[in-house]
Amino acid sequence: MPQQTIYTITANCQDCYRCVRECPVKAIRITGGQARVEDALCIKCGTCVRECPQHAKTVRSDLDEVRALIGGGRLAAASVAPSFAALFPGALSRRLPSALRQLGFRFVGETAEGAKYVTDQSFAVPRESGVCTACPAVVNYVEKYRPEHLDALIPVVSPMIAHGRMIKANRSGYAVIFIGPCAAKKQEILRPENTDAVDAVLTFAELSEWLLSENIQLENCSESSFDRFYEIGDARLFPLQGGMLKTGGIRSGGTEAGTLHISGAEDVMGLFSDAWNFEDTLIEPLFCKGGCIGGPCFAGEEASKADQSLFARRENVIRYAREAKKDDGVSPANEIFHRPDFVRDEQSLEEVSENQIHKILELTGKIDPVYQLNCGACGYKSCLENAVAVARGMAEPEMCIPYMRRLAQQRTDRIIDTTPNGVVILDSELCMIQMNPAFQKMFTCNNGILGRRISYLVNADGFERLQSGAEEQYESIQTKYGIRYHEILYPLREERQYVGIYSDISKIKYDSKQLDTIRAQTLMHAREFLDHQVRFAQEMAHYLGKSTAQSEEIAMRLIGLYEDEDDGGETP
Repeated sequence: MPQQTIYTITANCQDCYRCVRECPVKAIRITGGQARVEDALCIKCGTCVRECPQHAKTVRSDLDEVRALIGGGRLAAASVAPSFAALFPGALSRRLPSALRQLGFRFVGETAEGAKYVTDQSFAVPRESGVCTACPAVVNYVEKYRPEHLDALIPVVSPMIAHGRMIKANRSGYAVIFIGPCAAKKQEILRPENTDAVDAVLTFAELSEWLLSENIQLENCSESSFDRFYEIGDARLFPLQGGMLKTGGIRSGGTEAGTLHISGAEDVMGLFSDAWNFEDTLIEPLFCKGGCIGGPCFAGEEASKADQSLFARRENVIRYAREAKKDDGVSPANEIFHRPDFVRDEQSLEEVSENQIHKILELTGKIDPVYQLNCGACGYKSCLENAVAVARGMAEPEMCIPYMRRLAQQRTDRIIDTTPNGVVILDSELCMIQMNPAFQKMFTCNNGILGRRISYLVNADGFERLQSGAEEQYESIQTKYGIRYHEILYPLREERQYVGIYSDISKIKYDSKQLDTIRAQTLMHAREFLDHQVRFAQEMAHYLGKSTAQSEEIAMRLIGLYEDEDDGGETP
């Protein structure tokens, strides 16, 4: 079983680099075209899991471990994240406790109980500043990338940890299984200071898989209540942006000074990167857009049945919180909840020199800023950022699509340049715009004649047929300059260009098929000659000068063809 919280199913990884583009901390390493999560850099936000179109990024499954634990006779308690109401709306939310009891849980509680305690502890002393720490992805981000702001974090455990300890304090010997939409929770329970609180974490996706495998359908379950120790109140709103401030009775509207609630990776990172005065504002940050209802692990059978828009999820949570009963209770004893030890886990990335960057930009043809498109197709915001990642071994030059396109073009050009066949390309007016070395050698010319009509060098009849639309491909054997050559001509209609491919066959001994080709062409030329003479007789006055030239050309072509045949000792 993979030990990382988030890992790649390599068979599904299709070189799209979307995970690189979406990862807020660029914790994806590309090796051999495969994207791999760098665990030391990852903050476990699960963005790559949510965004991967091929489902190549996945969260470690602990379902077998939980099944074995319950199947082995261990008493188990479920702590269900308050965002469950977004996934199981309306009557389904009241049937979920029964379904969990069918799976073998002896205690089924709402993590919102822990959220209520966390709120009370966070605001026990009136605060004018601080950063709430209910979101583990936010804590991970500050520890790894903004450790200078560690002192601004309010040192209170997350609702999951609080509820886990709450259950164990009241249900001795129970194993606690947290169920929610968050990937970071799987890593949070492994922190040394949290190992006493929760034994395993299941995502909503894993829960849906489990229910499906046991053929348990919520629609068929009876309604029942969650088990509870203490008052919950508005803590059921915790998965929503601003839910913690609301639970604490703190006004936090968008126009309120001194309070701020934000969600989404971009806003959270912007908050900690700005020269923010944390001493003046009480801040509630959630790393997922919209809050926990936007978590990466909502996928599953039930999720496919529910409306998955954030607005619908938000409405489902609010409706459940409004309808749920709020039983009074007593507050838990403070001594069973120790404050967390935030760890400075700053990631010191390898320094990259200007010379390294210069070499990589030179390799990909981006030394000139004009060619630094900053298109983002590689997953990085700029060509410079990509070059730094390549230097650190986190990316590969082949991730650059313009670079790969240029390589493909160069390989095509190389094939044309090295082929023994002559190749010429004409524009719509049959003027030469490109020729390869073999063509130049065959007809003793160079690029100095580019721009002239092809008739300057060879017979243009075939190209004229293509130009008129009479033919879609033309093939013939011609003789000029003492060279007998085979030509294949075809049009590039969309580009309004024509291509000619020429082979020198002067020294080739003809077989019967090739002789038949020569005979057919000779007959065609003779017929052209006779047709021309008829037209000449009919319209002599009008076509006198032009006809004389064409007749002479055709006659000379016939004479030359047979003279060359006689020289070679061949008789068609």
